[in-house]
Amino acid sequence: MATRSVNETLTGVAAGTPMGDLLREYWMPVLRAQRVVAGGDPVPVELLGERYVVFRGEDGSLGCFDEACPHRGASLALARNEDCALRCIYHGWKFSTSGEVLETPSEQEDGGRFAGRVKLRHHPVVEAGGVIWVWVGGPGRAARPFPRFAFTELPSENVFAIVADLECNWVQGLEADVDSAHVSLLHETEAAAGPLRDLLDDRAPVDEIEPTDWGIRYAAIRKLSTGDKLVRVKPMVMPWYTIVPELPNGDRLWHAWVPVNEHRTIFWYLWYNLDRPVDPAYFAAQFGLDLDGMNPDNFREGFDRGNRWGQDRAAMRSGESFSGIRGLAMQDIAVQESMGPVVDRTRENPGKSDTGIVRARHFLLDAVKAFAEGGVPAGLGDDVDYLKISSASVVVRAGEDWRHFVV
Repeated sequence: MATRSVNETLTGVAAGTPMGDLLREYWMPVLRAQRVVAGGDPVPVELLGERYVVFRGEDGSLGCFDEACPHRGASLALARNEDCALRCIYHGWKFSTSGEVLETPSEQEDGGRFAGRVKLRHHPVVEAGGVIWVWVGGPGRAARPFPRFAFTELPSENVFAIVADLECNWVQGLEADVDSAHVSLLHETEAAAGPLRDLLDDRAPVDEIEPTDWGIRYAAIRKLSTGDKLVRVKPMVMPWYTIVPELPNGDRLWHAWVPVNEHRTIFWYLWYNLDRPVDPAYFAAQFGLDLDGMNPDNFREGFDRGNRWGQDRAAMRSGESFSGIRGLAMQDIAVQESMGPVVDRTRENPGKSDTGIVRARHFLLDAVKAFAEGGVPAGLGDDVDYLKISSASVVVRAGEDWRHFVV
């Protein structure tokens, strides 16, 4: 089990905390691109306990500022979006998407000298893969290299993204994603009815774990009834990404767990296919998605602790559903949020099946230490090739090394 100090280091994300300072060095996926309309309302976003606004000018250009106007702190989420700039409604100060202070009409005209001295906290922003990403590492510094995952290079029809607002700490989500054992237990009903049915042959997989320059590569190894071994290889890419092995039609599932603050998380469910358009109907039932009534910017709406995340006890008693919760996505959300806003890891009793989670914690803590000492943690080097990071699912014979079959 973790000590209280370790737990606080892992979960604290505020500015000035060891983890918070490290996480600010990474690009963050924050909004679906479709949510930010040209000339439309500024969208407020909270990241790592600090508030920002993201907006799109009439020409399609994007801007990201601190939410507080640099004049007197009024919210720029209330600002007018005009001429590819935000104009604060309090005193009319105007800021371009590129971060230039254009006008300060409450001040006497001085040839723009006063405006030139105003410090607007403007942050790099990129649109890629249907996602808006921001970097908040600090003003006056060059952003770290952008993580160009495979899906950021694909046409829009080959990518399908939805987002959920989770009421728990980001590490709870990440740990669930590297937990290979829960798939054949929590998701038993869905696994039995779909492409994951082979996972039920062995409910106690053995993890083989390899550190890389971008994070950790996990290989969950299960014994099949045939005597062969099923190896599911999943990357944990620093600091909060995973890629689930592909479905039979070639779709891959990319997850991200971005901290809003210590108690809330932006949870990304993003499917992509390298060869063909993504058809959400193919996986909607398995993941419990209502494609007609779903809010893609918070697909978990209507399901929370108050209604036990939609748990159906009658379906559990009848054997229709192991968990009583519909779909893989809501099952994961339910167990993560059920632990509380920040789980107390000092009370855990981890076993061998939790080896991957313990390794992930150590990896995160080592990254915090390396950064504090001036080193370059995983995922922040200039030579990381995100395009080559992928997942895999292979069947190997007894005695064969899965590494011979996985790039």
